[in-house]
Amino acid sequence: MKLLHKLLGIGTLGLIVTVPLINQIPVWASFPQVTEIIAQAAQNPTVKLNLTAAKKSIVVTTGGQKQIKWEDLTDNAVVNPGDILRYTVSSANTGASAAKNLTITQPIPSQMVYELETAKSGNQAVVTYSIDNGKTFVAKPTIKIKTEEGKTIEKPAPAETYTHIRWQFSSLPSAATITAMYEVKVQ
Repeated sequence: MKLLHKLLGIGTLGLIVTVPLINQIPVWASFPQVTEIIAQAAQNPTVKLNLTAAKKSIVVTTGGQKQIKWEDLTDNAVVNPGDILRYTVSSANTGASAAKNLTITQPIPSQMVYELETAKSGNQAVVTYSIDNGKTFVAKPTIKIKTEEGKTIEKPAPAETYTHIRWQFSSLPSAATITAMYEVKVQ
């Protein structure tokens, strides 16, 4: 009988301690109301990206002048060493509010070399480059080399060392689009 009273006493104590905590469970408190989530989602920008590629060709006009033509590439396109390709990233904000501080980062595809000075955007973007697989970005990458005298000097990084390009836009308004493009040479 004493054992039964001890068990009941411990059980009652556990119940007394547990009941006041049921309404204060942290998990319930951390979930926002469903209407709050929907309202927040409706206010956030939605940016959709599209990447296309085109191959450069030189066409001679009837007047004998050379003209550059860009041919859109399909999924099964064949490219050869020496071909110049232009990648274009199009971005559209389909959300209800502006996308602030939009950043687009594009890796240079393997077996291709960036064509210097070809990264462009018609939308006032700050363009930076990486030569360390996207760890750091600067406007004008440099490398350090040792001279014959043993001095270390910095030189502009060669095109072969570029690994990524980054465009930073201050804002992309709702219903607006932007484009960023760059050219590479197939190795």
